[in-house]
Amino acid sequence: MCSSDLLKQRPATEGVQRRQELRRQRRLERLAQIWRLLALLAAATGLGWVLLRHGWLLQSPAQVTVQGTVGLGRDQVIKAGGLKFPQPLLDLDPADLRRRLAAQLPVDQVVVQRHMLPAGLTIRLHPRVAVARAQRRTSAGIENGFVDRTGRWISARQQAMGGVPVASPLWITGWQERHQPGLEVLLRQLPASAAVTELRFRPEGDLWLSSSRLGLVRFGTLDDRLQRRLQVLDHLAADLPKTAALGGSRAIDLDDPEHPELLLAPPGDGLNAGGAVRKGRSAN
Repeated sequence: MCSSDLLKQRPATEGVQRRQELRRQRRLERLAQIWRLLALLAAATGLGWVLLRHGWLLQSPAQVTVQGTVGLGRDQVIKAGGLKFPQPLLDLDPADLRRRLAAQLPVDQVVVQRHMLPAGLTIRLHPRVAVARAQRRTSAGIENGFVDRTGRWISARQQAMGGVPVASPLWITGWQERHQPGLEVLLRQLPASAAVTELRFRPEGDLWLSSSRLGLVRFGTLDDRLQRRLQVLDHLAADLPKTAALGGSRAIDLDDPEHPELLLAPPGDGLNAGGAVRKGRSAN
């Protein structure tokens, strides 16, 4: 091989070696960058875990803010929610806390918000306002309580925690869970002209009203004719002369709202006495 050929091969070999060395250096640099990134991520993750676990912490009740309700103090809400201090916010399940508060307090809606900087907890409560006193039969006997505007039950304990007095004179007796949808309509649309003072549900579901304007009124069951019965009740209360108000011996039957009738009621057996009202057609 001549010398000119050797001179040509030598630069070519040196060029290949330099390129290989450059590629090797770039690979090492990439590996070093990856390791630095992994180390940074690990440090950030560890620091974040420490901050979240030990820094995002409720140390005292002062970090709990209660909004949106009257009569319920922070200590009452904390007790009802079962909160203990110190309380890691990561361990606090907002959905579970909402369920506990709704079960213990007279509230219609609960909103729970956790805050990181500074660590804190905001609980927003929408109160359930009792609109009538109520009574229901349980396995333990008769229980006195209240109902809200939607016809849902409020226990005496819940009402006492709310501290809001009931202004309405209305009584609801014989309350059952199944009555709630129809009761919501009744409470919203009962005509003021009828001056209803009691709603009594019989065990079989029959509803009787005690009206200081009309006397006893049989409303029947809360079926799809409820709206029509309310219209007829309003009409009778508004149009009947005051001298035509029924005494304790008679009652109006609106079970069929298209054909109101008179019933005979046993003497002295009003709704507030708790006796059964026996159905009998009037002689008139």
